[in-house]
Amino acid sequence: MIVKILSHKKSCHNLLEYMLHDEHRLFDSNGRSFIITHNIKGRNIKEWEQQFNENETYRKQKRKDSVFVFHDILSWHKDDAKNITLEKMQDMAREYINLRNPNGMYIAVPHFDKEHYHLHICCSGVEYRTGKSLRLSKTNLVKVKKRIQGYQIEKYPELSHSIVQHGKKEKSLQSEKEYQYKRRTGKDSNKSQLIGILQTSYKNALSKKQFFESLILHDVSTYSRNGKIAGVVYKARKFRFKRLGFAEERINELDISINRSRELETVRNKGKEKIIKKQR
Repeated sequence: MIVKILSHKKSCHNLLEYMLHDEHRLFDSNGRSFIITHNIKGRNIKEWEQQFNENETYRKQKRKDSVFVFHDILSWHKDDAKNITLEKMQDMAREYINLRNPNGMYIAVPHFDKEHYHLHICCSGVEYRTGKSLRLSKTNLVKVKKRIQGYQIEKYPELSHSIVQHGKKEKSLQSEKEYQYKRRTGKDSNKSQLIGILQTSYKNALSKKQFFESLILHDVSTYSRNGKIAGVVYKARKFRFKRLGFAEERINELDISINRSRELETVRNKGKEKIIKKQR
């Protein structure tokens, strides 16, 4: 099972509209579907939106860029389509909510698009009436992914194609806007393309200099701020390294690694010289 978490910082209205009224919302042959509501009452978007707004007033740490709601997506491999049912999806959605944080407010709806079954979950930015953030750290997110997949493996072993190695890949940096863009066009956004270039260049580089030179070959130039390289320019748009998952510390690791290699090589050479002198 693939788990992806996006975010909305202003409103949940458009997300809820999409979840409930998009053409890809899943119904069975009898026209039945399901909507899970957890710690939230009501039967329509207006009532739900009002409760999300009210719950946001309890937020303890308020910032301009606070996440209003999270958009969690659970999806299964297309080769498991024949073994997936609404009942199974509903059961796994409830289990995921309990694993993520049962103190949050959630609305979950099933969809089917491009041969893939998936769940869209609208999750409040803070716990229900406590004001505590529902943000998951990278470590806790991996734990939740592994636990929900473990639940799937134990209870629904027939979904064998939907098993992935959580924690092996880098954290997803895709935003809600990018996700919707790719869904509409089938293409990666400029930011997604850039992240791919950065990851490939970083993987193959043996030093910072080589990393930056590789970017130039991909028509990606750097720009500086206060005398330090702060980000890159790609297709006439500036992107900060930090927002792309490449903080200064991470880039500096390239030179740290090569310096360590040189130090080890120096130590080895000195050791060889001592052995040769003793043999003489």
